[in-house]
Amino acid sequence: MPAPTTSNELLDLIRRSGILDSRRLDAHLEKLRQADSLPANAQQLAAILVRDGLLTNFQAEQFLQGKWKRFTIGKYKVLERLGAGGMGSVYLCEHTLMRRRVAVKVLPPGKASDPASLARFHREAQVVAALDHPNIVRAYDVDQDGNLHFLVMEHVDGASLQEMVKKTGPMEVTRACHYIRQAAIGLQHAHETARIVHR
Repeated sequence: MPAPTTSNELLDLIRRSGILDSRRLDAHLEKLRQADSLPANAQQLAAILVRDGLLTNFQAEQFLQGKWKRFTIGKYKVLERLGAGGMGSVYLCEHTLMRRRVAVKVLPPGKASDPASLARFHREAQVVAALDHPNIVRAYDVDQDGNLHFLVMEHVDGASLQEMVKKTGPMEVTRACHYIRQAAIGLQHAHETARIVHR
């Protein structure tokens, strides 16, 4: 779909996506109308909806590119893209009923159609589910939504070590050792429990 330029085009995409409760959206739009602050421009409206907490930055960016599909994965609403790797992309999501935030790893459709890749993904989910340690992210569920296969995991809020070093520079040795020790203890548990070797 072409990128929206007007507020009405943006609202059409938002409504099609089903990501927002229509009553909540309508009530918010009415408030903006009454305050005479409902912009005609799609980018301005998107910025207001992000500011007011109705959309995340990621969602607004997707809508402004004309995208309105795949804002939900199974029972989870997609909030942000956290990253990507060889076996898929990871998104910050929120359970639609429980409102719990989780990390959802999605196997790319091309790999999902390959039986070997799909089997590897399911093995990974089973192995992660068998691990229970405070230094290892927990797996909650593995599921399928149409041809989309995904793994639901605990979301740990905060910056990665890479982000911390990029922001503040090299860490003092004792602090770095503290973090490395935590990772090593988690890896030791993974190896002893499931014979996992970190690559």
